[in-house]
Amino acid sequence: MRGLKRTAAESLDSAARQLHYAMEQSPTIEEAFQSLYAATNPDQQTALRQLEHLLRSPESAESPPGDLRLSSYPTLGWLLSQTGAPEKSVAALLRAYQRQESFRATTVIAVWSEFAGFLTYLGAVLAVLIVVIGMYALLILPQFRSLYRGFGTDLPALTGLMFGGGAPLSALLLLLAAGILIFLFWFVFLLRRQLRRYMPLTAGYQRFPVVGPVVLAYHQYLWLSYAGLLRSTGMPAAEALRLAATRVPLMSSHGWGERASTEAKPADGSGLVADLSVAERLGKLDEETAFQQEATVDTLLATLARCRRRARLVLTICVYYLVAMFVAAMYLPIFSLGSAI
Repeated sequence: MRGLKRTAAESLDSAARQLHYAMEQSPTIEEAFQSLYAATNPDQQTALRQLEHLLRSPESAESPPGDLRLSSYPTLGWLLSQTGAPEKSVAALLRAYQRQESFRATTVIAVWSEFAGFLTYLGAVLAVLIVVIGMYALLILPQFRSLYRGFGTDLPALTGLMFGGGAPLSALLLLLAAGILIFLFWFVFLLRRQLRRYMPLTAGYQRFPVVGPVVLAYHQYLWLSYAGLLRSTGMPAAEALRLAATRVPLMSSHGWGERASTEAKPADGSGLVADLSVAERLGKLDEETAFQQEATVDTLLATLARCRRRARLVLTICVYYLVAMFVAAMYLPIFSLGSAI
C-alpha cells in the first residue's frame, strides 16, 4: 500500500522539527545540517535544502529556485527575514503555516468551483453566438438584402439596426460582454495563483466593481495571517501587524496604530483597523488579532460567494439579451417576407 504523499508545507515543517532536534546536539547550525543530511533519505534532503536556503538567505527569497517561484516559498522567506533569529523561529513559524495551508488549499478549490461552471457555460454561449452572427452576416444577410431590394423595400428595422447602421453598437456590446468574461476568467486564474503563492494582488484590483470586495477581503486575510505567523515566533502583536502591513496593499498607505484607525478610508478596511486599535488601547490586542484572523477567513469565503452571484446575474443578463436581440434580428426577415411582397 502506497504511503500518503506529503505537501510542501508538511515536508518543511518536518525538516524544521528535525533541525530543532539536531541543534540541541550540535554547537552550530552548520553541523546540525551536516548531521541531518547524513541521517535522511533523498526525499527528506530536498526539504532540508529548501529549509537551509530559507535560513541562510531569507533576504533573497524573492529569487528562489525556479521550481519554487510560483509557490509560497518567497513569502515564507520574507516572514523569516523579519524575525531576529530565523533558525530559532523557523519551527514555530512553519508549524503555524502548515495549519493555515489547509484553508488556502480549500479556498483554491472553492474559487474554481464558484466561478468555473457559469463562466464556461456563458463563454461557450457567447462564442457560438459570435460564430453564428459572423456566418449569417457573410452568407445569409446579403441574400436577404438583395431579395428585399428586389421588392423595392428595406430590411426590417431591427435587422437593419443590428446588422446595418447599428452594427458598430452591436459589435461594441459583444466586445463588452466578451471583455467582462475574459476579465473574470483572468481574475479567477490570478486569485488562485496568488492564493497558492500566499501573496497579495495588485492594489488597483480593489477599485474594480464586483471583484473589488473579494480583493479587499483577501488582503485583510493576508494581513492578519502574516501577522499570526509572525506572532507564532514570539513577536509582539503590534509589531507583527506593523510588519505585515508593509507587505499587503490594504495597509500600504499608512502605518499601524491609532493614526491608521483615524485616517483609513472605509474601502481600506477601517472597521477592522479601528477594532484592532481599540483592543490595543485596552491591552487585548493578541486576543482581538486571533479573533479577527478567524473572522477574515469566513469573510473571504462569503465575499467570494456574493461575487459569484452578482457576476453570474450581470453576465447572464448581458449574454441572454444579446442572444435574444440577434436571434430576433436574424429571423425577422423570414417572418416579414410576406408583407414585403
